[in-house]
Amino acid sequence: MNLFRNGEPLLFRSLFLKVSLSVGLVITLTLASFAYFLIENQKEHLLDAKRKEIEILSTLVSNWITNFMLEGRAQDFHNFFGPFRVREDRLELRILDPGGAVLLSSQKNETGISMAHLLAGHPDLSGKTPVVREQIIQGRPFFSSLQALENQPSCFSCHGEEKKILGLLNVALPMEMIHRSIAFNRNLLIASAAITLLLMAAAINFLLTRLVKKPVALLIETMSRVEQGNLAVEVNLGTRDELGHLARSFSSMIQKLSLAQKELERQQRQQMLQVKHLASLGELAASVAHEVKNPLAGIKLAIQVLAKEPRVADNQRETIQEIIRSIDRLDKTITDLLSYSRISPPALNPADLHQVIEAALFSAKEEAQVTGVRVEKSFDLTLPLLPLDPRQMEGVFLNLFLNALQAMPQGGILTVRTRRRESAYRRQESISDHPGPEEGWAEVTVTDTGEGIPSEVLGEIFRPFFTTKAKGTGLGLSLVQRVVEQHHGQIWAQSQPGVGTTFYLLLPIPAQPTKGESV
Repeated sequence: MNLFRNGEPLLFRSLFLKVSLSVGLVITLTLASFAYFLIENQKEHLLDAKRKEIEILSTLVSNWITNFMLEGRAQDFHNFFGPFRVREDRLELRILDPGGAVLLSSQKNETGISMAHLLAGHPDLSGKTPVVREQIIQGRPFFSSLQALENQPSCFSCHGEEKKILGLLNVALPMEMIHRSIAFNRNLLIASAAITLLLMAAAINFLLTRLVKKPVALLIETMSRVEQGNLAVEVNLGTRDELGHLARSFSSMIQKLSLAQKELERQQRQQMLQVKHLASLGELAASVAHEVKNPLAGIKLAIQVLAKEPRVADNQRETIQEIIRSIDRLDKTITDLLSYSRISPPALNPADLHQVIEAALFSAKEEAQVTGVRVEKSFDLTLPLLPLDPRQMEGVFLNLFLNALQAMPQGGILTVRTRRRESAYRRQESISDHPGPEEGWAEVTVTDTGEGIPSEVLGEIFRPFFTTKAKGTGLGLSLVQRVVEQHHGQIWAQSQPGVGTTFYLLLPIPAQPTKGESV
């Protein structure tokens, strides 16, 4: 099994392995701790039971010996040690003098030898309770107890009254059996824990594979198919848990995405048909406008000549002037229509944005004076030269300024500001997919203090032929948007009825050439 993928451990990329190893580690540590506790607890209980057993045996043997001696049954006293000499793994009995020499023993060839080491480290043995401890006797481990055989009044006839302790009773139980029992219990518990761990690991692996790995793999496979563009897939895990809910939600999302894609394709087809129809209408309108424009110029010239005749009455001259104004409006409409249908790509060259704005303001100066509008300017002089078509952009700003002046027939304030902006901006649906600028944006805001634009109208102002003016063509702002987009810019408007309207125009600032590069 390959444990690495792209040089990275598979553990960090597989949820199944992460969960399996984490759960396995927790269970292993828990079982190990529990097994260690049980082993130590069983060991302590077993040793404590043997310790109590030695205490009881020592007390019983002491009582039997005392009874034998009091009853004068010396032979029975010696025979009492006989059965313990049969096997070496049985209980060992000894009677020692206060100095540690063996007076009588159940083991062969111990009588007379010194076992003073059995007395080492023992506290005062004058009490009636035997003292039990682990000791090494003849190279073997034992549970060993020492209990004093005190001189009682009934013993004075044989042993006199001077001795307070007649001897020491040593009862020793070999610990080999105890150690084997402890080792057996420990091994049994370890084996049980290991088997339990293996069974739990197998169960967890089965459950994780069935309940997590397979459903997640199915979801991943379905997501891959959706990523490849197949929206006809559906995920049904057949469960009611969280993964089942996720699968149902994912299927619902795919269905909605499929419906949205079909609707988008339908709208795109409709838009393509509409574009074709508009293109045809545009060509037809441009052809008609071209055919009308020349005769219209002749009519205007003839009317102007007629107006200079001295025989024309004054009231007739007013009618002639109204005809000329109507011809001018008709000529502007035809000019806008031709401009909209035959707009040329911009000739982009480095240009000063503020000079372009000043030229447009100069063209609108006379109308601003007539309407009593005060113009305020706030320019950021640190803005660099921008790639612009000065003629087209001057028309854009002039259109925005004239719209603002027309919105303030009783006077007001027209504010024009420029500044650099580094942050990103919302992009309208009609904006091209040209990448964002590397050095930010040059922002131009045109603000008036007119009556504002109603919210239901604001979203339609850039649509061709849409106008709320009695004498408007509805092509001005549509032309403005097309020119700005061809400069890879953005334009939108914000308005508050009764307060005024602000148009935001953004133009990209190109990256400045580094030293050694040509501009």
